[in-house]
Amino acid sequence: MPSQTRNYKYVVLAVVTVLLTCLMSIAVKQGGKLDPAEGILRDLLAPLQKAALSLTHKINSSWQYWAQIRHFGEENARLKIEIARLKARENAAQEAWQENIRLRKLLNLPPAVQEFELLTARVVARDPSNWYNTLIIDRGLNANVEAGSVVLTNDGVVGRVKKASSRTAEVLLISDQRSAIGAMGQLSRDVGVLRGGDEGGNCRFVYLPRTTKVRPGEILITSGLGGNFPKGLVLGQVLEVCAEDYGLGKFARMEPAVDLDHLEEVFVIIGPRD
Repeated sequence: MPSQTRNYKYVVLAVVTVLLTCLMSIAVKQGGKLDPAEGILRDLLAPLQKAALSLTHKINSSWQYWAQIRHFGEENARLKIEIARLKARENAAQEAWQENIRLRKLLNLPPAVQEFELLTARVVARDPSNWYNTLIIDRGLNANVEAGSVVLTNDGVVGRVKKASSRTAEVLLISDQRSAIGAMGQLSRDVGVLRGGDEGGNCRFVYLPRTTKVRPGEILITSGLGGNFPKGLVLGQVLEVCAEDYGLGKFARMEPAVDLDHLEEVFVIIGPRD
């Protein structure tokens, strides 16, 4: 039905146009003077002329409107692509900036490790379970990384390499329940063993005598005894000192110095510096 109405309007417009053209032609031939019959006809056709002009205007307006919508749609699509491209560039720049910050921090190494040859490695995977705390780095036997190699950052010890393939290595974190490191208080000089698996991702400093001088806030470092860890590497900070069951000794809870949940780059000790 709407199609028939639209076609009817076009027919009326065509008829009015033809009639007006004939009237103008007659008026020109008569020197611009109309006889009474022609005047009456023109007056009768005036409303039709007005309606035809209005219809023509609406048709033109509608065409311009849809042309603008199409233009705006194309422009919107182009702008979306441009915004996506700029966001990708911004994200890449931000990631490069954050990496630069992390690498600068890595270079701020403590004196205890400056005598060793260090290899930079990236963390490429983590153990998805909560039972074992391990991660995978992108260096292996081809880069002289082997089982027992110490892994650290400028903040402190991360753990040690548990096993290695030609191109990757699995690192056992100090927070893992299977980890055991010879440790000592930096101030008290009390010696014990640091074990992982304590609550909240912390470690437990065990085998302390009842007369231990270790206190909350003290820094624990590697003792250099009974393992591959050289002496003097930072392990973490003591949170509290508690009595063992039956009062036979004491132990201390320690928070690791390294944020083990957000590691991206690490160092691996591959030997003494030449």
